[in-house]
Amino acid sequence: MSDPTRFLNDHENSLLYIGKLAALTGATRKAIRHYETVGLLPKPARRGSYRVYTGRDVFMVHVIKHAQSYGFSLADLRDLVAAIGKQKNFPLKQALTMVERKRAALRRQATELRTLDRRLVGLMRDMRRHFG
Repeated sequence: MSDPTRFLNDHENSLLYIGKLAALTGATRKAIRHYETVGLLPKPARRGSYRVYTGRDVFMVHVIKHAQSYGFSLADLRDLVAAIGKQKNFPLKQALTMVERKRAALRRQATELRTLDRRLVGLMRDMRRHFG
């Protein structure tokens, strides 16, 4: 993420339709509507029957998409996205804590996978010994 605030600053006072938001963030229109449904994005303002978004929405979708590329689920992002919506500054401490938790979970998974791999090697050895 080179400069995530670029999205916020470049479009701070802009009102964007969903197609432009999708183009700026790489999210599909369907994904954006889903983020709204699950509460990750606030209900957008309307201009007639069209949803209109702001620079903050661009920033939020960018954060969501970027975090998903690192394996975070939408559920994982709920508290961070809520904090971003409430605070003027990016909640760095909360984001770092979230990343550390993810890393710890990955280390546990890696240990479990190594254990399973050793067990499978043992199973192959036993099968060869008994049936080979």
